[in-house]
Amino acid sequence: MSNFYATSELARHYDVHCSGRRDLGFYVELAARLDAGVVADIGAGTGMLCSLLASRGHHVIGLEPQATMLEIARRQPYADRVTWLHGTAAALPDSQAHLVVMTGHVAQYFLDDASWLDVLRHARRALQPNGHVAFEVRNKEVEAWRDWQFTEPRRVDGGSLRQDVLVDGDLVTHVGRWSVDGREFVTSETLRFPSWEDVERGLAGVGLQQVETWGDWDGSPVSSTAPEWIVLAARDCQPSHPRRSCPR
Repeated sequence: MSNFYATSELARHYDVHCSGRRDLGFYVELAARLDAGVVADIGAGTGMLCSLLASRGHHVIGLEPQATMLEIARRQPYADRVTWLHGTAAALPDSQAHLVVMTGHVAQYFLDDASWLDVLRHARRALQPNGHVAFEVRNKEVEAWRDWQFTEPRRVDGGSLRQDVLVDGDLVTHVGRWSVDGREFVTSETLRFPSWEDVERGLAGVGLQQVETWGDWDGSPVSSTAPEWIVLAARDCQPSHPRRSCPR
């Protein structure tokens, strides 16, 4: 049993498996609105967002702990314009980024308060003065994981997938049984579904100020039924209204 992204035979199917991502355009527009010259992407995966940002003239730092994913990222269009780093958030350079992002629900890979504080602390350290951090988590009240379980095989690129889901408090583990390219794989991945209080406590704990929130990729507000909690926070800003971006 292994993590999906650490399995080279499956990592190359990631972009197809995650096609139709609505977050990519959102973050590209956000980087443009903030005039973020330097963007750091924690957990860059196969580099889809990094490629899009680089194509629009941003200097991009793509950070990814899984070598299998990073290998694919280095082959994306405009990959030669991205500074690729293999490692965790601790590898981010100090005080370089105007915007640090965690997309594709990367923020849910930090399974307790200590690891969440640690990644936020490194994200803040990587920011220039008045820089921003942006990320999203799924709204736990919506229980999106209920759609992840299916015992009958479903077709995926190159084969089929069956998936089980285990819930333990705010931790959700999905176990996939893959048949891909004539080979069998079992993968396991655990995500945290934090409360809104968990998210806010982490930001406050490292000195980041929430300045804007959204409940979905169309810009709708956060609510108890919104599928996403999307957060923009600032390093050095005291906004007069909690949902207005800091002036640059």
